[in-house]
Amino acid sequence: MTTIIQSIEECKLLCRSFLTINKKIGFVPTMGALHQGHETLFKRSVSENDVTIASIFVNPTQFNDPKDLENYPKTFYKDLEILNNNSVEYLFYPEYQDLYPDGYTFRVSKNKFSKILCGSFRPNHFDGVLTVVLKLLNVILPHRAYFGEKNYQQLKLIEQMCKAFFLDVERIACPTIRDYDGLALSSRNILLTMDERKQFIFQNY
Repeated sequence: MTTIIQSIEECKLLCRSFLTINKKIGFVPTMGALHQGHETLFKRSVSENDVTIASIFVNPTQFNDPKDLENYPKTFYKDLEILNNNSVEYLFYPEYQDLYPDGYTFRVSKNKFSKILCGSFRPNHFDGVLTVVLKLLNVILPHRAYFGEKNYQQLKLIEQMCKAFFLDVERIACPTIRDYDGLALSSRNILLTMDERKQFIFQNY
């Protein structure tokens, strides 16, 4: 049964209690709307660590368009069922004001690599991504953190950030999982029309 933790202090105390008894912590950060791709991350973490913690936090600082944030899929009870079915012990489910007590005054700034590819179409997107990942890693202090290769640019930026700030966490990249028609699984796929889906499938190859 997955235990839900909302308090940052409670989460910090829990994680540090595991560290004092040398239990390995695996961490899977998500924004919810979980799918089979996330499940592969959970399964790998469970197999490689003593404790697995997932987070669900729809991070507003990485959205350029308020409508995109508003329309982001929210399927909490389905997500919780998926976490339970994959033997994830804990869900960290913080509120915005707790994770951003400074109101996003302090942030991780992007580098040159964040201005190309996806970053060229989404100004400041990766500032928000890197900032929230840094916050989550500092709260949980995992031995290993799991990310999908689907978000290649994001993965590389997180790796660079961890090296730059001397974060002692192993980053595990997991292969992209595709749907029946070849489209890479994504939480936002349910928002696509059939024409948009076909277009993205074409771009995937």
